[in-house]
Amino acid sequence: MTRRIKLLVALMAGCTLALLGLQAYWNYQAYQQALRSFRRDANEALADATRQEIRLRQEALLQRCRIWLADTNQFVIRARVDKKEGYTIFSLADKHPAPTEKRLPYDIGFQDFHLKTKRLDTDGRAFFIKRFTAGAVADNVREGLAYFYTRALGERLHAAFRADTVHTRRLGQLYARALRQRDIPTPFRLVLARQSADSKELVFATSSFNTSAFGRKDMLLRAWFPNPQRVYLRRMQGVLLGSVGLIGIVMFCFAYTVQSLLSQERLAALKDDFVSNMTHELKTPVATIGVAAEALEQFDLGPKASAEYLGIIRQQAGRLGALIDQILQSAVAEQAGPPLARRPLDLGPLLTHALTQIQPQLTQAGSPLVYDAPPAALPIVGDAIHLTNVLMTLFDNALKHGRLGGKIRLWSGVHGGAAVVQLINEGPIIPPQYLGRVFEKFFRVPTGNRHDVPGYGLGLHYAQTVVRHHGGTIAVRSQDGRTTFTITIPLAPHVALTPVAALEG
Repeated sequence: MTRRIKLLVALMAGCTLALLGLQAYWNYQAYQQALRSFRRDANEALADATRQEIRLRQEALLQRCRIWLADTNQFVIRARVDKKEGYTIFSLADKHPAPTEKRLPYDIGFQDFHLKTKRLDTDGRAFFIKRFTAGAVADNVREGLAYFYTRALGERLHAAFRADTVHTRRLGQLYARALRQRDIPTPFRLVLARQSADSKELVFATSSFNTSAFGRKDMLLRAWFPNPQRVYLRRMQGVLLGSVGLIGIVMFCFAYTVQSLLSQERLAALKDDFVSNMTHELKTPVATIGVAAEALEQFDLGPKASAEYLGIIRQQAGRLGALIDQILQSAVAEQAGPPLARRPLDLGPLLTHALTQIQPQLTQAGSPLVYDAPPAALPIVGDAIHLTNVLMTLFDNALKHGRLGGKIRLWSGVHGGAAVVQLINEGPIIPPQYLGRVFEKFFRVPTGNRHDVPGYGLGLHYAQTVVRHHGGTIAVRSQDGRTTFTITIPLAPHVALTPVAALEG
């Protein structure tokens, strides 16, 4: 990796880590703020609900007080006009006081009531009860004081204070409504402050609130909730998923960019190696042509010698032309795919034709060939010329990289509903770390500074491109002193074939 790419990758990694850190910090702060808001809102909602429920109980007691005062068998209400001040004075007393009680009636005056007759009528009695309970009695009830305006009324208020208890169900409904208003739709449980929630799921409790309507100190109550972290994680699910998605996109872009940079660098290295190999391959024919041309030019050669040198020039020119054609063919296949003349054909005769072409090279190399011909036709739809070139490339690869004089085996048949061709050669194996790269353009298995194995890193890439355009696959396996190339091409449709033995290699 060059220094510039290393610096670029380091800068990108730093920016990515900074972005991830800021995103994580923002999410953490948002979560902490949400948690604090939850605690505050839960307490405020319980305080509001408690006040509402207390007011309802106080109003209920005042309503009972009105009913008590309206009972003429229990209380006596009279009225008179204060001649000096000019306003009406009402008096309240028990109708049946204790024999020993010498309590005076309770007097209270109202300036906005005018007594029309000497005897207090029903409207006047209702006015007094309403104003008296809404004023003095209501103030006492809110303060938690059982004031003995009369003995009977005081005893009833005192008994009501002692019997007071929170309406838990109603408080729960009020609390749930207060929580919904604060966007906290979560389950809870109301429990006395001196008790625990007695549940493993309920782990957070609000502050204690006095639910007594009349000043008692033994009616403290609190609300228990499930873990607020889980509650707010659910509430922040969309934000968290969006954040995770953004982080994933950033990481993917970073990884993709780094991979692209490394791929470009690797491709540049492969191209450099290709240029080096190509330079070496061009030197020999160019030098040979130059020497032959110089001999023809400077020496008076006879017809036989001249023809021999001309033959050398033609042979080396043909070699250069073949090299140029291979490069151009690979470039066309890479950009737009090889132009395929698809037609129905039998793969068996195609293999036989390829063997006929490669036989001179096999004989020269001393490599025996074992051919397992298919027992039946292998109908496919494809381009005979390009498929033959693929087979010739594999044979050429086996001769160049296999053991000198090593056996080469060709197998063909049907497997899994597809036509399969296997070419197996004996010799040095391909190191495992290079098996996945042998089909890359310009790639050659490293051999150090040796150039005794000709090649340009284009043949197998071309073979893979052609096979893929036929809808097939090509794979390589190298172990135990043998290298196996396997080509799989779909059979032509609507053709029934008898499967043959399992693949070898």
